[in-house]
Amino acid sequence: MRGSAKERREVREAFRKMTFGEKVSYICTYYKLPLFTAAVALIVLITTLVGNAVKKQPVLYAGWENVSFGEMLDHKLTDGYITFTQRAPKKYTVLVYRDLYISDEPSGENHQYAYASKIKVLGAISAKQMDLVVMNGEAYRQMSESGFLLDLSAYVELQPYLVSNQVIVEDNAVEYSLGESETYSSVTETAANAVDASGFPIFRNAGITENLYIAIIANSPRQEECLNYILYLLDAEQ
Repeated sequence: MRGSAKERREVREAFRKMTFGEKVSYICTYYKLPLFTAAVALIVLITTLVGNAVKKQPVLYAGWENVSFGEMLDHKLTDGYITFTQRAPKKYTVLVYRDLYISDEPSGENHQYAYASKIKVLGAISAKQMDLVVMNGEAYRQMSESGFLLDLSAYVELQPYLVSNQVIVEDNAVEYSLGESETYSSVTETAANAVDASGFPIFRNAGITENLYIAIIANSPRQEECLNYILYLLDAEQ
């Protein structure tokens, strides 16, 4: 409130004598902007507090690559695991990157989608926010060749289901793409870096007939959780 001390006293006295309705009208007229700003700040604060209160904590980050699942199976693959581990589904979740399309030779109409999926996968892996992938054969080959997958041969529990694929140790892909080399060449090795989940009851009973593979990302900080998740899928029934 600006003005001299006398003017401020007169305003306060006049305000004191107003009726309740007149006071409300006066405040709305002369303090509209500060009130609006305060209201916005209050709404933001409440939204933030509520959002943090209901935000679920991921126990695992997974990616569905070149595969998709119905609502019931998807629920079993996410909230079903949380319940199995005796965690509260309202507080914890399996965060899933769905509808990822991995292909080294996508059709023209799918090229941008494949590129966007590749960037999303690379970003999630770099941020250590992709722990495990469920994928078809093409995605498995590419993920393996890129060296993204953990060698699972040390996990005794998974031995009967392990499958192997090529891992590119060294190649001249950059030189070849730049035209500095006439032929592409690479040095590869074989690694047991995925589980063949095609026969798992949770997938078979859902009517899925295509080959499915599950792998753990090599830099995942939650590898033990990934193992527990695969063992859950092995025993779970749809």
